[in-house]
Amino acid sequence: MRTLILAALLLSSPAFAGTPYPDTPHVVAYGDGEIIVAPDMATVSMTAEYLNADPAVAKQKVDGAINAMLKLVPQFGIGVADITASNLSLDKHSHRDDNDRNVDDGYAASRQIKIKLHDLDRLNALMDAALSAGINTVDDVDFESSHADDLRLQARAKAAVDARAKAADLAKGFDAALGPVYSINSANSNLTQSYGGSDNLDRIVVTGSRFEPPGHYLQPTVTYSERVAVVFELKR
Repeated sequence: MRTLILAALLLSSPAFAGTPYPDTPHVVAYGDGEIIVAPDMATVSMTAEYLNADPAVAKQKVDGAINAMLKLVPQFGIGVADITASNLSLDKHSHRDDNDRNVDDGYAASRQIKIKLHDLDRLNALMDAALSAGINTVDDVDFESSHADDLRLQARAKAAVDARAKAADLAKGFDAALGPVYSINSANSNLTQSYGGSDNLDRIVVTGSRFEPPGHYLQPTVTYSERVAVVFELKR
């Protein structure tokens, strides 16, 4: 648990309407809680991007790659609810040459597809299948747990225990004891991924052949964290 700022207001002060503090001696404590687990699923975001002088050809290439991928996903136990395919994006591209003249590059077509994979042992096989279908960019891989809701509740409970312990320790230092809870605020919640020092899987852009097997990936962990702010009244 991270160390947070702990503030105590031991002297009575006027209370203003709408403020979260009582007009009696009180202590404000911030508590953190986190749960670290191994993920059991991932959402893979991939894009098919093609550039061609003919916009129709660029569109056909992109649509063909996405359709080919959609035909492959059932073999990975992926249902319709686990797939999101974006609409076509088609833009005219150009650049300035060494003589500062505008050069037409053609039309760039792109479509993104997001796939939720429930078997992480098949992550490498899924990306290989995407490359074979014509997908040429792996944008991101977001790892998570299928028990996320329960894990957040556990993290919140730990944050509450942490806040109470800090408040009690500080009150004791001023010869006071905790009274009833005046207010509670869930300050924030967060999900982070860790790969032994790196917080994100780098964007993978395919410019040549498919990845060589076996295609090893670092085993990540996911951290569900919660923060709470609690105001306790104090007893002398």
